[in-house]
Amino acid sequence: MNKHMVRIMTAVVGAVLWLTSAVQAQYVPHFVKVSVPFEFTFADKSFPAGEYTFACTPIRVELRNARGQIVASAIHHSVQSSADAAAPKLVFATTDGGRVLTQVWAGDPHNGYELAPSKTATVLARQRSNKPVALHGAGGNK
Repeated sequence: MNKHMVRIMTAVVGAVLWLTSAVQAQYVPHFVKVSVPFEFTFADKSFPAGEYTFACTPIRVELRNARGQIVASAIHHSVQSSADAAAPKLVFATTDGGRVLTQVWAGDPHNGYELAPSKTATVLARQRSNKPVALHGAGGNK
């Protein structure tokens, strides 16, 4: 009986893992292409001003540099808004003069991605510039 249960559990776990990867593989990420005119913090790292693309998947937001390489990623949770936010945008919080990315709106009018700033991100942002900012960018599915 014990061997039989192990085989059944192995089959069930294998099926769940296979289905999870199949569902994930079918999701088309939302992309937001933007020119950030200031230094900012994302996923416990500081980044200089420049051209970036944010790829939003069901479980994380990836930051890609101008060459398309993933340079950082962070887990997000969904956020909703009653206001129409049809144009893609990024929302930065100002912490002691520095900017930390807190939200990515990829063009869905009511749903976005919210990132919880970590203590490290907050410390890094304190060493940067000022004023809260929302940047608009080009976005969509690729």
